[in-house]
Amino acid sequence: MKKISIRLLLLLLGVSAGMVSCIHDDTTGFVKKISEITITKVSGEGVDEDKKYAVAEVMVPVRIEAEAEQTLEGYELSYEWKTGFIKEYDREGKPQMDSLGLISESKILEHSFNRVGEFLVRLRVYNEFGSTFYYMTVEVKAGMERGLMVLSSDDAGKGSLTFCSVERGANELLQAKAEDFEPDAWARINPDYELVGARDMVVMDFGNYKNSVFVLSASRQCMYELDQNSLLVLRKIDLTILQKDIKPVALVPCRMNMAVMTEAGQVVCSELGQFGLLDDRWGTKMKGIKLYQGVTMLDGGPISIPIVADNENERVEVYGNINKTPVNSGSDFQGRRIVNFALVGFPDSRSLLVVSEPKNNPDKVWVTIYQPMFNVDYYDEMFKKESGYQENEYSLSAPLTLDMQSDMVYNRQYNVMFYNRGNTVYRWRYTSGFSDSHQTSLPGNGEITCMAESPDGEYLYVGAYDAAAAGLKGSVYIYTTKDLQLVKSFIGITDKPLKLFYKDKN
Repeated sequence: MKKISIRLLLLLLGVSAGMVSCIHDDTTGFVKKISEITITKVSGEGVDEDKKYAVAEVMVPVRIEAEAEQTLEGYELSYEWKTGFIKEYDREGKPQMDSLGLISESKILEHSFNRVGEFLVRLRVYNEFGSTFYYMTVEVKAGMERGLMVLSSDDAGKGSLTFCSVERGANELLQAKAEDFEPDAWARINPDYELVGARDMVVMDFGNYKNSVFVLSASRQCMYELDQNSLLVLRKIDLTILQKDIKPVALVPCRMNMAVMTEAGQVVCSELGQFGLLDDRWGTKMKGIKLYQGVTMLDGGPISIPIVADNENERVEVYGNINKTPVNSGSDFQGRRIVNFALVGFPDSRSLLVVSEPKNNPDKVWVTIYQPMFNVDYYDEMFKKESGYQENEYSLSAPLTLDMQSDMVYNRQYNVMFYNRGNTVYRWRYTSGFSDSHQTSLPGNGEITCMAESPDGEYLYVGAYDAAAAGLKGSVYIYTTKDLQLVKSFIGITDKPLKLFYKDKN
């Protein structure tokens, strides 16, 4: 029996081996070839040479066409386009994004993106055998991502936003022309919101609304929050919650709060929330003649604090620490009039500089520089007279040109201060008095109304107003910060400039 069983087993193994050899012979009866797909070309307006990146305008249809081949004929190809908004990139450079949504099932994509930013676009081409994929990034622009922005107002109180767009950087403004400025971008972008009584404009630099642009309207008793890249109005924020009959004139961000100065000089602060400003008011005891936006650093990024000059009480006051507690200069300026003030020094170690003069003697001036402030959570350090503190008294041979209406722009590149008076820009080395200040006057009859510097500190932007000019009365001039050489003039491109700065893409 055992011999029969062994013979039977060997017979079965032999039959199996024969079957295997039949399967692996040269016949093709059991094999079906598949039609493999290759995406050979992606093209369209705004697509770069590498075919992995495209540029589009918001709400303007983009057209991208794909071409694909397969190894066998007679099989239908299907197309599927999906996209998702890229929220941010992680440390490894991978996009963090919304889930992909279907936008087309045609060979040719025709689609309008409804928001500014970057989108990942995925093309899937498939047949009955399988799929192949193609990925590209589409950057959707509004033409307002980068450029010089000017808030202005005409003689009747109608406000406008003038904008000169650049592609990659601020220094492209040196090649721009006057016709490159859009004189009233606000009216085009926000036709449902009339801008009247414009007074101030700031960019939030901290918190949930970081990088949003805020524009103040005095007559409407409100401020508008604008999208950082498109300048579309996101919401209108009522300021009467701070004060029933408020007459706002200036804004300064303060962490996640907004400080508002009234026409009477009172400063009111409140946290900015989802539904506007909260009814939790603070800072109401601050009062002064000028609200200054002091910018320092927190966790490696900029953060603004409101600083007020209060000549009635002969002091400078700061509000903004985490306890919402005011600190001030005490009796340091007793018997004096504060002329102007600003922060100087490196971003993470700013010092408060105050120019003051005797109330009854215009022949001398003091320049006070407090110790550097390294931690923005402890503003009481701002007025300490320890390491780095200095106060110098200077005699004046001529009336002081600096006053409270002057813009003071600190330039870290050359450690100097720029300020304006009338139609003149002054380059002041603040550690050596006023006698050696370099100055230059604007061409024409314009009066300087606002100033700001370029991101790299190499240039000074100067806004000016000529009341006697025909047409648009506002102009912008660009000077070198090294020696105040005029390098560019944009004449008659806006109404009276109230605030200007370079806005980068965020």
